[in-house]
Amino acid sequence: MNERSSIKDHVAVVTGGAAGIGEAVVSRFAAEGARVAVVDKDPDKGNSITEKIKADDADALFVRADVTSASETKEAFRLVLERWGKVEILVNCAGGFFETHAIEDQKEEDWDAILAWNLKSVFLCCREAAPTMKKEGYGRIVNISSQAGRTGILETALHYGAAKAGILGLTRRLSVELAPYGITANAVAPGVVLSPRVAEMHKDRLPEINKTIPMARPGGAEEIADGIWYLSTPGSSYITGVTLDINGGRWMT
Repeated sequence: MNERSSIKDHVAVVTGGAAGIGEAVVSRFAAEGARVAVVDKDPDKGNSITEKIKADDADALFVRADVTSASETKEAFRLVLERWGKVEILVNCAGGFFETHAIEDQKEEDWDAILAWNLKSVFLCCREAAPTMKKEGYGRIVNISSQAGRTGILETALHYGAAKAGILGLTRRLSVELAPYGITANAVAPGVVLSPRVAEMHKDRLPEINKTIPMARPGGAEEIADGIWYLSTPGSSYITGVTLDINGGRWMT
């Protein structure tokens, strides 16, 4: 395999790695020969995906952590560094939202929770990864935003859209700060991805949503993982501060 496209033996931390896009990233990275730390707050799912990839000879570690907590995030990275001594790739997949409400019905506590889950978590993980990446003089950070952070779409929630837009600003600012150290920071903005949660949420509206997508279908988590993989490779060395839109043509810059 061309070294520019290989992440073999690279140490990767994937948050939200137990389900959805995160799980697809974990599986793709493991198949590519990366050393993968699956960070998730769900121990059952986290251990399950970790044991699955280890059965295929992956070098993997599950770390249970709530990445909205500074102390738990710090401990998660300590365990990864204890195991492998460095972090070369960070993929921030943790996130999601509960329900969609009109702004007058939006509870403050839900607003705080969703911004913490989707945006604060990215900040905390990047803060822990940056020192070890600077020490190595190399790093790839990929933050998962959303089409909801690019444009207003009603099938996602207000607080979720705000958090995902915040990820884009954080990523651009971080890319400038870290560029001199050989570290890139990019974002991926998926459109409609047919995870079990999304399928249930939009089961009555999916045919109408499909009509708004030029490819006339939702994406698969594996298709998003393919884009994340590329931004995590050495070959993406001159790409930083960008957002890769993966949405079947539904939204274009």
